[in-house]
Amino acid sequence: MHEFVPLLDPDELPPDLRAQYDATTRPGLRDFILMMGHAPDHFRRYNEAYTPLRFDNHLGPRHTEIVRLAVSQTTRCPVCMAGRVKAATEEGLTEELIASLCTSNREGFTDAEVALLDFTLKFATDHLSITDADRDALRSHFTPTQIVEIGLLAAMCLVGRFSQIAGLEEPA
Repeated sequence: MHEFVPLLDPDELPPDLRAQYDATTRPGLRDFILMMGHAPDHFRRYNEAYTPLRFDNHLGPRHTEIVRLAVSQTTRCPVCMAGRVKAATEEGLTEELIASLCTSNREGFTDAEVALLDFTLKFATDHLSITDADRDALRSHFTPTQIVEIGLLAAMCLVGRFSQIAGLEEPA
């Protein structure tokens, strides 16, 4: 890891972020907290928006993780790509499916998931390439509330671009 943004010492974190750091077992995620500790108020606000968007939404765990992991594969953030949610795995989101998110292989995905994946990948890589057909496909499977959650989740997951250029890593 290079020192684009130096990591704080855990003892320099405010108490709430130190508690979050201590509760985290993944080294890359711990480093993310140490980096974000440079702007604790903004990081808290990020968490206040991101946490319920990721874990308490109208998409369900499998769709949420499809969005999150597809964006993470476009950002190439190793910390983001390493995370897994047990509930999504229990809903059949296998490592094989995860490996195919950024490929043309849509075997194993429902029509709704294909629309979700196509929209998310374009959103994360070239949002101006999203067509009326992409919008129509998403609307045919998701409610307006879900579509807003998809857009917000994809946007918030783009923080992985910053993590990646900061050199954060997640040991295998």
